[in-house]
Amino acid sequence: MQKIPVVRDKRSSDILIIPSDEVVKIESIRDKEYIVHTANDKFYWAASLEAFEECLFEEGFRLIDQMNVVNMNHVKEYDPRKGVVKLQTGSSTSYKTASAAWIQGEHVTNLINLLRKMKDLDHGIPEEDDDIFETILAQEEDYRFARSYAMIKALYEKKKAEILLEESELRYKSLFEHNPDPICSLNLSGHITSVNPAMFAVAGYTEKDLLHKTIDTLLVPEHYARWSQSFFETLKGATPHYELSFRHKNEDRLVELSVLNFPIFVGKQIAGVYMIGQDISERKRAEEMLIRSEKLSIVGQLAAGVAHEIRNPLTSLKGFVQLMQSRVAGFDNYFNIMMEELERINFIVSEFLVIAKPQSVKFQPKDAAVILHNTILLIGSQAIIHNVNIVTETDHDVPLINCDENQIKQVFINILNNSVDSMEEGGEIRIQFKKQEDGYVLMRFTDQGCGIPEDRIPRLGEPFYTTKEKGTGLGLMVTFKIIESHGGKMKIFSEVGKGTTVEIYMPAADSASC
Repeated sequence: MQKIPVVRDKRSSDILIIPSDEVVKIESIRDKEYIVHTANDKFYWAASLEAFEECLFEEGFRLIDQMNVVNMNHVKEYDPRKGVVKLQTGSSTSYKTASAAWIQGEHVTNLINLLRKMKDLDHGIPEEDDDIFETILAQEEDYRFARSYAMIKALYEKKKAEILLEESELRYKSLFEHNPDPICSLNLSGHITSVNPAMFAVAGYTEKDLLHKTIDTLLVPEHYARWSQSFFETLKGATPHYELSFRHKNEDRLVELSVLNFPIFVGKQIAGVYMIGQDISERKRAEEMLIRSEKLSIVGQLAAGVAHEIRNPLTSLKGFVQLMQSRVAGFDNYFNIMMEELERINFIVSEFLVIAKPQSVKFQPKDAAVILHNTILLIGSQAIIHNVNIVTETDHDVPLINCDENQIKQVFINILNNSVDSMEEGGEIRIQFKKQEDGYVLMRFTDQGCGIPEDRIPRLGEPFYTTKEKGTGLGLMVTFKIIESHGGKMKIFSEVGKGTTVEIYMPAADSASC
């Protein structure tokens, strides 16, 4: 839109700037002197009209008599008998008139219709676009008028093309920004040029975080070669489909993405790469749970069979020990120890059956510190043999926990045995029981053993997965299962060469639901 510098009158030196859209007509006084009319006012303009002629012509101004250049966009009425046009802007009640007596009335009518049609583009492109331009141009013989119509037609087509381009860009922008899957574009050197909001929802990264950076800093190292190969394949025109693991920005976890690459064409040349991802983290977790479930099913069947086979000879052994105890004198202490150990084996077999099927257990309020003390008495000799010292710290206000005492004892035995086994050269196991503000009891076991590699910790508790040379992985699996059945949580932290910490959170008796 053009800006026209004007003054109030010839004597004024204060220059005002008026947008050409507010001007309804420019009235010639003499050479290079004009009165500039708006619907409500008028101003003085001393300049050459030729300086603005082309620009004003494009914006709809037309010379309709020797005295008046009229903005045809503001023509509201035209009286062909009097040759007068009425000029009015918007909803204003004020108006101006201009003479068109010297020119053909049909020309003014054509201008009004054509400019009105171009104005209609402000409301969108009509579904049925009648070609009024071709009709009027075909009937016009005066080249002066035909030139005016042709220019309006050119402006109409230009404006229409701009609207179509803008609509296309808005559709693309909407598809890009509102797509639920993360999308990013990269240039030929692999630097990110744009990122949609879904990337933040999925992986925590915004466009500001990633713009003009490479994507390799987000990937797990073992996936970089896969991404690099797919990127260069895309630059050759391929559309590879593959999976990547991203580091989440705000959380300590990986985001699994199924990614589709396709090239960005500018003209006939590849100018970059689009990457469209789909978050498959939940699907991956579901697959892992399915595999674990299948393993548990196999272990359950094995456990049931093994437990059955052990219990048969165990019953016989108990019977013979009782028989010998009744007939042989002087060895009661040994027979008592044997009976206790046989009962212990029987108990372990019962715990083994936890894997096979749910057991009927009775939860009662128990003092976890007392259970721990009894457990330490059982495995104390083993700790002494391995030169391991067990230190306990129990707060005085630790509440009771609702539990099955034998199962919690089994948990303590499993954890302490693992700690002792990890300290071949001896060391210390520190056990802390604390009351938590959230209604839980924290039971923390810290050893000075060999530690566990970080990448193995997430898989602890899976059947047959163990860090021990001769282990089966069943002990920790049973431990996790017991804690879970008690409504508790168990976390394992470890560092190679420095030791392992196991934290168990159990609901206090007054807050547990059993």
